[in-house]
Order: sequence, then C-alpha cells, then structure tokens
Amino acid sequence: MKTIPIKGTIVNNSDVEIYRWLGYEVTAPKDILFPEDNSEVTLEINSPGGDVYAGAEIYTKLRAYEGKVTANIVGMAASAASVVAMAANHVAISPMGQMMIHNASAGITGNAADHKHLADVLDGVSAQIADSYAARSGKSAVDFQALMAKETYFTAKEAVEQGLADEIMFEDDEAPAAVAGFGILPTAVLDKARKLMGTEQDEPISKTHVTLNAEAVAQIVKDAIVPLQNQINNLKKPLAKENNEHKEPQSKRFFF
Repeated sequence: MKTIPIKGTIVNNSDVEIYRWLGYEVTAPKDILFPEDNSEVTLEINSPGGDVYAGAEIYTKLRAYEGKVTANIVGMAASAASVVAMAANHVAISPMGQMMIHNASAGITGNAADHKHLADVLDGVSAQIADSYAARSGKSAVDFQALMAKETYFTAKEAVEQGLADEIMFEDDEAPAAVAGFGILPTAVLDKARKLMGTEQDEPISKTHVTLNAEAVAQIVKDAIVPLQNQINNLKKPLAKENNEHKEPQSKRFFF
C-alpha cells in the first residue's frame, strides 16, 4: 500500500519549488502520484491548509482515483487540508488529532466594486466547501456554514460525531501506545506494587522481592492505566478551548 503525505502548507504547482528552496514543508497537487495498478493508497495528513484551488485540485484527483483512498489524520487537518480528507473513502483520525473548518479568505486592492465582487466569490467558495463536508457526513451544508463562520476546531471525538471522520485510530487497543507525555504512576499504584512485592516505602526493590503472579501484574497495570486515561480525557476540552482562543493569523492571499 502506498502512503501519500499531505504535510505542511498546501500550495499550487507553480510555487511549490520556491517554498521548498526556502526550506518550507509543503504539498502541491503534482505531489499526489498514484500507483498504476489502482491499488489502495493511504493519505497521511498533518497540514494547516493553504491555497484553496490547490486543495480543490488535490480533492478532485483523489475523487477521480479508481482505487480505495484512506485518510489518516495524524496531527491537524485544517482548512483546505480538511477538504482533502473529505475525498477519501475512509477517514481515520489520531486520538490527539484535530480538524478545523472555516470560511475561505483573501485580500485584494481595489475599489468598492472589486471588494463586493470578491465577497461574492468567497461566499461561493465557502458554500462549495460546506457542500463537501455535508456530502461526507450526511448533515446539512447550512449547519457546516454556521460552524465555518465561527472557525470551529474539532477534537477526534467531535470529528467522528460530526461525520467528518469515520473512526479514531487505536480506539480498540487495550491500552494507549503512548500516554501523551505522562508516565508517572499514581502513588496508590506504587504502594500496591510495593506491597505485592513485599518491600517497604524506602526499601530498594531487588529481583528477590519479585514474586508476582499474572493476576497481580494485570491488576497493577489496570490500576495504572485508568488514572492516566482519565488525565488524558480531562485535558481534551481545555486543549480544544485553547486552540480556539489562539487562532492563526489571517492570510492576505486567497487561502483557505
């Protein structure tokens, strides 16, 4: 299975080499290359979005591909990158991943008529984007237009609830593969382990103390995982709130 990275800013084909020469991580439509045998491909997405028309070209290429397309959102799928994800047959998102949707934006110089015309164009582009979300989720495009108007960030769980993603990665695992920077076991768990090992509070643990059976080990692991998982769950809402409060600066180009 081929993996196609959608990383960094999404830019058009004519600008991509300039960005790379300057050291930026970017993705352009011409980077999306498919296997000749139409075999399954996986998108690995971590992107803040970018050029709306470059995103539309990538979306169209993915929709036209005859093979199965799976999108794995491993970090952020924001703006145009969220539209790219909508082209996949199946969308999975990391437990720590997020999606962000908002209206298209641009900046021009000109008279009042020019600005009014641009406003109409942007309204049309934003409506098309809302349609792409509605087509995947089965929900109303009007609902997504309202969410786009206030620039909405979705946690992994919220993305699935909105129908923008199909599943949360690793959700069926018995324990998380990584514990988001934690790893310090609760005191109660450590005390229980010491008791089962036959050691005192300050006594060093040696191999001679370890006489645990499988049932005891399983109980220690369970006691350790539950509090850590609760810590992760408690952080999700503040993290989403923080992301809402610290918005990215608005670009002056026709970006989404």
